[in-house]
Amino acid sequence: MIKVINKNSKEKEKINYRYLGNFCNSCNSKTVSNILSIRQDGGNNGTIISLCDKCLQELKKKIEDLE
Repeated sequence: MIKVINKNSKEKEKINYRYLGNFCNSCNSKTVSNILSIRQDGGNNGTIISLCDKCLQELKKKIEDLE
């Protein structure tokens, strides 16, 4: 399961994501970031990546280029 949690989303205030999203893991800018959560379906562990708007758009473009 891949989920993008918007920086303005109420879900970002949940305990799992409360302390994440203070900086971008890609460009290290210190802005409020979006959260990309990649987890196994039905599982409780996975990878959580904070990305700013610019880096999230770059990732989207790279994924679209793969298709």
